[in-house]
Amino acid sequence: MKGSLIRIFVCLQSAIGMFACGGAQADAPPVSIVVPQPVGNPTDGVARKLQPLLQAALGRTVIVENQPGAGGSIGTQRVLNAPADGRMMLIASQTEPILTPATMPHVKYRPEDLRAVAVVARLPYILTGRASLPAGNLDELTRLARDQGDRGLNFGHIGPGSMIHLLGEQWARQSEFKLNHVVYRGVPPVTQDLMGAQIDLSFLPLGGSTLDLIESGRVRAYATTAAAPGSKLPQVPPLSSAGGKLQDFVYGTWIAFFVPAKTPDATVASLNRAIVGAMEDAAFREYVVATGMEPVAQNTVADMRDFYGTETSLYLGLAKAIGVEQ
Repeated sequence: MKGSLIRIFVCLQSAIGMFACGGAQADAPPVSIVVPQPVGNPTDGVARKLQPLLQAALGRTVIVENQPGAGGSIGTQRVLNAPADGRMMLIASQTEPILTPATMPHVKYRPEDLRAVAVVARLPYILTGRASLPAGNLDELTRLARDQGDRGLNFGHIGPGSMIHLLGEQWARQSEFKLNHVVYRGVPPVTQDLMGAQIDLSFLPLGGSTLDLIESGRVRAYATTAAAPGSKLPQVPPLSSAGGKLQDFVYGTWIAFFVPAKTPDATVASLNRAIVGAMEDAAFREYVVATGMEPVAQNTVADMRDFYGTETSLYLGLAKAIGVEQ
């Protein structure tokens, strides 16, 4: 009898403990993933695929918030204004943390104000045109652009100093023609106007819906910024294969998580483990590969320090070379 009572007491204590832990977990504040671009951007797609996986890994509610505008600085500043406790993360490319503050005078933060937590995927940009553009390949497109003279073809991008803007400016200069730059609030509206023939060209990141748009013929693919053709678009040549001044035209982008630089090391390590673990999900990896992106393997906290430092130097150098650095 006494032994039975002891067992009942232990079970009750365990049940109370489990209830208390569950209650504390349920009451824990949510974690927000801020996407500094509109819904439909490749970073938005990745964030939404990872959201339930991170929620399970962290044992907390995870919310995806879109905060587009001003070259991604609105969403980025929102993260920097929040407490540096891991409850708010930024998911971004090199544009928002590195290029926007280097090229837009009103932006007050700097790349070093952020810290990379994990890189989810790498992807190239695809030089794309409206389906009705009278150029069937890169050579014909180059001749068409040169024939426009001062009129130029209309080129859509997501803001002065953004990676898409820099790619367009570099390509035009090295190919010796003019582009008319048309600014949008994000990749989805660029894509919409490209499909609607409101603009002629853009560099679209190969992620999200880009592959489907190319394969369905709604936009035309002329070249990739990767060093070699990709497995999903083997017929699309590298821009660097055009030779001449374009022989070193090899650029890519990535999707990574960031937190304020002042976030404690232990918190960064915990978030890193959760993200890296979530990335192992088979369905998520299938999504990454199916949309033309490449999963990233080297993702330790130490890797992230080296990665962010190297990428910051690389893209600040590009901005300076093109002449759009502040």
